[in-house]
Amino acid sequence: MTPARLIRSEGPIRIWSLLGSGDTLRIEAMLGLYAKLFPQYAHYVPRMRRRAKFGEEYRLGHIVHYWLAEVDGQAAALRTFRYVRGRHVGLAHALAVEPAYRGVTVGGQRLSMFLVHACLGQILADAEQLGDAPVLGMVTEVESPRLMKYYEKNGILELPVNYVEPIFPPEEPDCSREEQFARIEFSPMSLGLLPIDALRDQAFSSELIADFALAFLVDHYGLPVEHPRVQAVIHSIPVLP
Repeated sequence: MTPARLIRSEGPIRIWSLLGSGDTLRIEAMLGLYAKLFPQYAHYVPRMRRRAKFGEEYRLGHIVHYWLAEVDGQAAALRTFRYVRGRHVGLAHALAVEPAYRGVTVGGQRLSMFLVHACLGQILADAEQLGDAPVLGMVTEVESPRLMKYYEKNGILELPVNYVEPIFPPEEPDCSREEQFARIEFSPMSLGLLPIDALRDQAFSSELIADFALAFLVDHYGLPVEHPRVQAVIHSIPVLP
């Protein structure tokens, strides 16, 4: 077994990078947390387990990260995210903290927000290492107004767009990609952005907000840009300079 890569150590907290490591114990611990804390998405676990076999740059133009946070050696939280090179932006996927560890703080931040800001630092490092232009920030799907308000208190901006998250059906062996797409359900969500410090007070153009939405819908989920739901999201963005 190749051990996972230790990327942060803060007191009793260790953050491990899992993709391509072969660290089965930690990968399964992360997937177990995911299934427990996101039961509505538990059918994604087989896909995630397959993805964990490959390195961070397996998909062209994307650098994907699966992180497991341990507290005193126990699986406490997970964070999955990616850097999309063509859009100069990060996409935040799953973030979950085991209830017993939600009161844990790191440098004055709750563990959840420490991970939010740490992954922004990681995509900044990804872009710098590749010689890319600086990233603009980390975009995140936000499932509830209550969570959006909490995020806003922690520096995440709500973007003016009527966004929807595609939820793919459970995998079936003989189901074609076209059939899978026909069975996608769409859930209304807010779209938030944790910008880099230099852009915190900057207004974002309609074109840039569309780019943030397309990074999720087209680049990550694989929907065609002409899909009616994609077009509805883009056309919901107000005209901004």
